[in-house]
Amino acid sequence: MDVYYIVIGFAVSVLACALLLITNKKGINENGRIEKIFALILFCLFFVRYMGGRDKLIDTIGLNIRSPFGVNGQSKTLLSVILMWFGFASITLMTTYPFFKGKVKSLDGAVKYFATPVFFVSLIFMGILTVAIDGAVAEESVYWRGIIYSAEVGFALGMCAYYFICNFSFRFSRKNFVVGFFIIIGMLAVSMPSYLFQVIFGEGSAAIKLKDLTVYHRIAIYGALLSPALIYFLFRRFDYEVKRYVLLFVSLAAMHSYCYGYTFQTFLNVTSWPLHLCNTAMFIVPLCLIFKWDKLFYFTLFINVLGAFFAMLMPNYSDSVRYLSAQSMQFWLNHYCAFFMPILIIALRIYDRPKLKQFIYSLIAFAVYFLVILFINAWFSNYGSVDFFFINSDFIADKLGQWAKNLRNVTIDFTAFGLRFVFYPIYQSLFFVVYVGLALAMWFLYEQFFQVADLYYEIGERKKKIRADRLALEVQLNGRSIDQPMNPNSQNKLILRNFSKKYNTSDVFAVKNANLEIDGGQIFGFLGPNGAGKSTIIKSIVGIQSITSGSIEVCGYDVEKQPIGSKLQIGFVPDHYALYENLTGREYVNYIADLYGVSNEERNKRIDEYVYNFNLSKAFDNQIKTYSHGMKQKISIMSALVHNPKLWILDEPLTGLDPESIFQVKECMKKHAKEGNIVFFSSHIIDVVERICDRIAIIKSGEILCEKSVADIENSGEQLEDFYMKTIGETHHD
Repeated sequence: MDVYYIVIGFAVSVLACALLLITNKKGINENGRIEKIFALILFCLFFVRYMGGRDKLIDTIGLNIRSPFGVNGQSKTLLSVILMWFGFASITLMTTYPFFKGKVKSLDGAVKYFATPVFFVSLIFMGILTVAIDGAVAEESVYWRGIIYSAEVGFALGMCAYYFICNFSFRFSRKNFVVGFFIIIGMLAVSMPSYLFQVIFGEGSAAIKLKDLTVYHRIAIYGALLSPALIYFLFRRFDYEVKRYVLLFVSLAAMHSYCYGYTFQTFLNVTSWPLHLCNTAMFIVPLCLIFKWDKLFYFTLFINVLGAFFAMLMPNYSDSVRYLSAQSMQFWLNHYCAFFMPILIIALRIYDRPKLKQFIYSLIAFAVYFLVILFINAWFSNYGSVDFFFINSDFIADKLGQWAKNLRNVTIDFTAFGLRFVFYPIYQSLFFVVYVGLALAMWFLYEQFFQVADLYYEIGERKKKIRADRLALEVQLNGRSIDQPMNPNSQNKLILRNFSKKYNTSDVFAVKNANLEIDGGQIFGFLGPNGAGKSTIIKSIVGIQSITSGSIEVCGYDVEKQPIGSKLQIGFVPDHYALYENLTGREYVNYIADLYGVSNEERNKRIDEYVYNFNLSKAFDNQIKTYSHGMKQKISIMSALVHNPKLWILDEPLTGLDPESIFQVKECMKKHAKEGNIVFFSSHIIDVVERICDRIAIIKSGEILCEKSVADIENSGEQLEDFYMKTIGETHHD
């Protein structure tokens, strides 16, 4: 036993001294390069020891059956299995920490307050742990796996000592303690060895079966659906590196637990290789998270997830396997991870959402995998019973019925190089086609999931922005009510300050650096050719679309930060109105009045006035769907004015109206402006603009070319139409 402690002491001292000496030399440990190398060495020690043989502890059933400590060794068995469990989590932490140091700050505390004590306690109980690994004979002789384990513990302690002395900025606080506690609990939860429950509690009751869709089986399947949802909601708000580390830790810890029954000796028997589709996911997922192999990831997203789900529906272990046994735990751990890890990686945005190209690549990769497995199944069957991906037996056919079994009667059987090869062409081809069809169904389900997730994400981002805007608004208001305008000096103005808008689908600005200031009492004409940016500016003023940069104020209210306050000041007549045509005109206008909180007395007074001016008295109580275009336009105008807005915006309101209706609308605009309000009027009819507008602005290609008084243009002896054509023509000429 002294040999083990000598190895530990040597490993600790050599590693700690080496790290300290290297730290004092500039450039050698740049970006933690040396720490990463030592982490890889630690992993290699763990890998060699772990795969070098099967731990004797694994055969324990309920603390004392076949325990390496004998019938009376319950306490030693319990202590050793707990230390092995904690050791798995600590090794995973120590081998990944250098690669995420500084990116995931909570790891400092986990190394300091969790991994270090675990390795120190392992040092104290090294004798018990070597017996758990090599059996009772380890008390009398020194075995090579015990020496490797001693070096592993010593190496880890040396790294902990180095981090303790040099690299820790972690400060103890109540918050850090609580966060660290839950991090450690999470690490332990995902690092449980497959044999943990078997060793402590036994294999469980034979009455509880996790197959044949019993209630217990369904609970296990529901767990596979709920687990990713829980992880997603816990970590969705963290930054990229934190989420990537969490998923990497889970996948590595799960891979350790899954591999408990594999040794180097196992791989000498080709029939025991982990070539089942779901088995490959245990190795593919951590590789994709470490090396960012996107093409391999999309294979596991479309192919492994589907295979894992069907495997959970139809477990392929025998009825003699009990639910707490290591074999059962290994099966469910494997398929849980194969099922939800790829989905979580996409949901947490570690990888981009797959496109059709990635889906096609995954099907090509699956076709290659399928052909390789067909050949391997036929080849390895010469050395024993193999059934990788269940295409070499009637396991799936038996679930489908006799017709599927009959398909296996057609075979191709030949001998080559002294080996017999058997294929089932019809059955296996149909198997492939059906699986590809199911993968297409997965693509459809993913698309639906992505749409829901995007909607949820967008709602979350909007809520965050609303909270941030509200906080910024409260600061700027400096104690005033949030219902008051941000800029009380502009309560009768429309102001655009360096307003720019760029749509997500375009790299070109629809409007760039637009500046306008319009006072109350004016009718302001907005001119420009089609596609110039008029509607873009109007839609941003009324809040239909977002602002890329700059700001817009409506009567002192910031459109972005005070959207409700600004909308209450606006009446909007769009170029393409949308009315509830099953309502009557009166019902619709009253509905809009209700939205704005207009009192009955005020609305009735205004409605009567507009009904009289627009000659709608005979039709006002008829359904809107019976109205002409002009009548519908008048209803749209009435609903925009029923709350007497300070800013009335009209986007091409005269299109398609008869002369009488045009006259009525113009008179209404003049009256509204005369009362001190702003009328913002976009139109292609220059004659109308010239007759009723006080000022105009001309816009082209997203830039406001000029802002000018109509009177100034007339005083210059120039017609508005000529001035407009010259302005946009000169810009075109340049």
